[in-house]
Amino acid sequence: MGDIPKNMEHVERRELYTSLPVRVQYLQQFLEFGADDVVALIEGQKYIKAIIPAIVNMVYKKLLRHDITARVFSTRDSRIEENPVTWIKEDDAQIRHRKMFLRWYLTKLNSDPSKMEYWQYLDKVGLMHVGKGRRNPLHVDYIFLGACLGYIQDSMTEAILSHPRLELTQKIAIVKAIGKVIWIQNDLMAKWHVEDGREFLDEELEEDMEAEAREPEGYLHGKRILGNGGGPGGNGNGDDDSSIAGTVSSTSSEKSTTSLGRTMEQVRLSNEQQKMSTCPFSGMASASTEDMEKQRAATWRPTRRELLQTEPTSPPRLPTGIPRLRVIDGKTSCKENLDPNPFA
Repeated sequence: MGDIPKNMEHVERRELYTSLPVRVQYLQQFLEFGADDVVALIEGQKYIKAIIPAIVNMVYKKLLRHDITARVFSTRDSRIEENPVTWIKEDDAQIRHRKMFLRWYLTKLNSDPSKMEYWQYLDKVGLMHVGKGRRNPLHVDYIFLGACLGYIQDSMTEAILSHPRLELTQKIAIVKAIGKVIWIQNDLMAKWHVEDGREFLDEELEEDMEAEAREPEGYLHGKRILGNGGGPGGNGNGDDDSSIAGTVSSTSSEKSTTSLGRTMEQVRLSNEQQKMSTCPFSGMASASTEDMEKQRAATWRPTRRELLQTEPTSPPRLPTGIPRLRVIDGKTSCKENLDPNPFA
């Protein structure tokens, strides 16, 4: 077998399936995830955290809209197609509990990804959805996990791009960083469902998975990763407000400063300033179903007949982000309505 060219990097296939750091590094290099993306995620935290409660509500409305995903909350296995005697509702205690963990998870997803612990937990999230890595087994088919991640990414992208006070360069940076992180999470979920690399699994990995299954949800290697309350090591009252607050730093119980060296007075002033400039999307968290649908970007999609007509029958509207160039039956329609340079 010949040698690879000098300008080509070698990737060991076995390591992609046996070493998480190697797998993550490869994905980061391929997606060009770097220091700029880390900075964008950290600087964009306060904007993302403000919309997380609304996104969580939207996600669970989606999951409870179809029987195939709604019954998983009763059966804990999407492969079981028998309907439960009683269907779970959005206001049930179990759904409120799951919403709390999804808020914590999305907060973690949009935190500092510069430490390996961050990626280890994202890998564990994938493991926990194939019937392993948790005390009470849960199996969710990959199609539902992928669709859920796609919906979350779409919602976050829409909210960031429509933010009235962010510069375009900031929007682009945040959206790109979030997209890369979500696609790496997507891979770390898919790897537990596909058969690729199964020949490299060994008994040591099985022992590690059994050890992780003995940990409470939200923990990694005995350390609490998600939230500050509602479980072992927390305050026990289930209050997760601190996990979605505007501050990035965490407070030490033994010191009068945060982990970033700020005094408590500085933290208090920072929080007050953030409250004064609350993200305009923060009100979505308590909105009703109809209100939330209205708050989603209202887009006008012309019918096929309207697209084929020279003169549109509907009155002109403000730009909605929908491309004016459409391809129907292999032919380009509405091309004559485009400017010489539609991207100018």
